[in-house]
Amino acid sequence: MKYNMAEWHRSLFSVCNQCKKKGVVLYGAGVWGNIAYNLFKKYDITPLCYADDDVRKQGNVKNDIPVLALRDAKNKYLEAVFIICTEDYMTAESVEQKTRDGMIDNLKKENAYSVESEIRLKHYVFLLDIKRSCKDIVLNKENKQDSFLWRDFRKIILFNNMSNSGSYYMEQLLDGHTDILFLPYSGSFKMVYDKRLASLQNEELIVEIMAQMLGYFHSRYESFDCVGQHRYQKFILDEYGNCMNDILIDPEEYMVCLLQQFGGEIKLKSYGHLIKILFAAYNNALHRKKEEKDYWIFYHMHMPNADAQKLMGDFEKDEFDRMESLMIIREPVQHLYSWIRRFVKIEKNVRAVRKPMLEAVLKSELGDMLEIKNMESTYAICFEDLKYRTADTMKSLCKWLDIPYQDQLLETTIQGKQVYFPANTAEGIKYITGNDTSTVRLTCFREVLSLWDETRLNIIYGEFKKAYGYVTSCPSYNEFEEVDRIIFKERFSFCDCIEELIKEQSPEELYDVDMFVKTIYKEYLKLHQGRNTCYCKAIKPI
Repeated sequence: MKYNMAEWHRSLFSVCNQCKKKGVVLYGAGVWGNIAYNLFKKYDITPLCYADDDVRKQGNVKNDIPVLALRDAKNKYLEAVFIICTEDYMTAESVEQKTRDGMIDNLKKENAYSVESEIRLKHYVFLLDIKRSCKDIVLNKENKQDSFLWRDFRKIILFNNMSNSGSYYMEQLLDGHTDILFLPYSGSFKMVYDKRLASLQNEELIVEIMAQMLGYFHSRYESFDCVGQHRYQKFILDEYGNCMNDILIDPEEYMVCLLQQFGGEIKLKSYGHLIKILFAAYNNALHRKKEEKDYWIFYHMHMPNADAQKLMGDFEKDEFDRMESLMIIREPVQHLYSWIRRFVKIEKNVRAVRKPMLEAVLKSELGDMLEIKNMESTYAICFEDLKYRTADTMKSLCKWLDIPYQDQLLETTIQGKQVYFPANTAEGIKYITGNDTSTVRLTCFREVLSLWDETRLNIIYGEFKKAYGYVTSCPSYNEFEEVDRIIFKERFSFCDCIEELIKEQSPEELYDVDMFVKTIYKEYLKLHQGRNTCYCKAIKPI
């Protein structure tokens, strides 16, 4: 990666303030250059010119401003802020991101780069879909009795996963329950709160909160992959794989709903305050009517191998009366097979196999996040139980949460509408409902794992498997006297395809994957050998 989001990202208003002082040059005279031009004009800023590397565009006029070569633009406007105007994806491996990285390098060579250069324009396209600003919106002084208010929420579930372990399926099952509120597939907002939102106020804060809602809004730019391929739109699919965009919400209506959550001062009190506001505004925008009950917030953080105790510590003690942590897990050998097949073999996502992510996945398969250390920090729920014994498992979950069981918990929906999931099969992409069991019936893993890989993994993962009812015929590693010599003498074959991907996509990041994997496994066995590990409880079928 050539950038660090936490270091460079600035709010749109911060960027605009710099552009008003110094002037702005739009680097890229294509579609995104036009979007950038309209965004800046919305805030009364007329760009000085375009800069473009395409000689065919140089010398032309676009939106009444000239198109220059990058060097010429820099020489003419020495102090100007240069903004990169190109499509970008969320993955560093995409063609669009590599183009963007090349533009970053070009700016640095010309001494034209600044932290403002990398503002992600895609997060702000919603501003071109709304007619009013915050200042133009007159709110009702009294909230409707059937509207959600952030201060009403006193219960929260922090939901995480092993990565590729059925977290979206879980959320789709719970979607219809009348006592639970969602912001589907949301992810964690902690970094953006700490780095940006906590220090903002008024219209700037509203705009930046809405910038986190990429993919949830109706937009004239839905056809742009970097907007429409947000994980929310990517998984609200019908049986033909088409996005059900009637589920999306109106950005201007959402802005009104956001403003309604604040009193006189538009400023966040805490991270928990942000989360409550996000859920209240979103569900009001859906026109969901509040009833007289204590709702659960189901916060899908999507953080593999998350430390539940740390996550709970991010909230202030008096913000919730009840806070629970839930982790969906999957049989670890099948999980590793499925994870490598998806991210390495099919998607060729090199970001997924960088050391931090690979370590998180492997440690989650070892049950690291579910070990009882200082407290019973979380509960587990098994992907396989949900698939094979859906009703009995959901009844147990409802009992844990003290909410009534409802039949809609057997359906996989988003906002009450049946959704389908793209499954990678031998015949290609197949769109299935969440209740399809083909993904958990696999018994042969030779595409990724050798037989010896599978055997060794069953030994290494043995304690975690036993704790959550996964059957294995392999002996426990505690029964071996020379674990290292027996288990780690030979190379893990699944590491080969990971190294091949890195060589293909990002050769400068190549590392010895087998050694890295073995180090993680050895450290785990050294720490656990000779003792019985205690794990958090599981929500099992009644």
